[in-house]
Amino acid sequence: MKKKNVAGILALILGVFGVHRFYLGQKAIGLVHLGSFFIGLALSLSPVDNPALFFAVPAIVGLIDAVLFFVMPQLDFDKKYNAGLTWKQQTIPASSSLSYDDSLPSSQKDRYKKMGLESYRTYDYESAIKFFQKALDFNYKDPAIHFNLACCYSIMEQAENSFFHLDKAVDFGFDDFQKIHKHEALAYIRTHREFDAFVHNHYQMNDELLGINEDLLSTTPTMDKTVLDKIASLGELRDKGFLTEDEFSMQKRRLLKDD
Repeated sequence: MKKKNVAGILALILGVFGVHRFYLGQKAIGLVHLGSFFIGLALSLSPVDNPALFFAVPAIVGLIDAVLFFVMPQLDFDKKYNAGLTWKQQTIPASSSLSYDDSLPSSQKDRYKKMGLESYRTYDYESAIKFFQKALDFNYKDPAIHFNLACCYSIMEQAENSFFHLDKAVDFGFDDFQKIHKHEALAYIRTHREFDAFVHNHYQMNDELLGINEDLLSTTPTMDKTVLDKIASLGELRDKGFLTEDEFSMQKRRLLKDD
């Protein structure tokens, strides 16, 4: 996977040789840069006026390329220079690796998934969650996205949300159970006594896990409302942005079970 900042630094420092173009796989343009340098070198050894001008042209072009790379949006850079790479080739370091499926066509879902992975790599877990949630809007049954969300929520120490998305990941086909027991991002939820119950329940949520967090309606003055009224209140909280779609679903499930 080509890196935007790497291309920019190469263009800034070694642009006169066209090294950044070779890095991006544009060998023909790189050879033009390199050829210009050697032509300038040959002319500098001959009796011509201002031979430095022949070196200045490729150097200025490299400087312009560097500026363009630095200001180019990441998605535009990826679309232009990383379009031929598969998801397997776009691997993030093993120490912070999440999970994703490959052989997917380019789509809005993939773009949000990739943005989520990039945010995860920079430790911006809140943004990663938002991007993964947007990816689910296009395919809610993607087990890899649910697993990634479970990892993010575990790091954020939101156990119930993490268990919820692990449940969904397994529901939709995730079967690498060893990763659930070994992945460092899930270390937080593995410290919970509820984790054993989750495992014994075939990696699915149960009544015990639904009680990890406090009922969001239990401290409001609407305890005498019917279940439908409570669900409607939850819907209002969701619409106002106080609850995510997943949190709304979990609270609704709890209310229906209690009823």
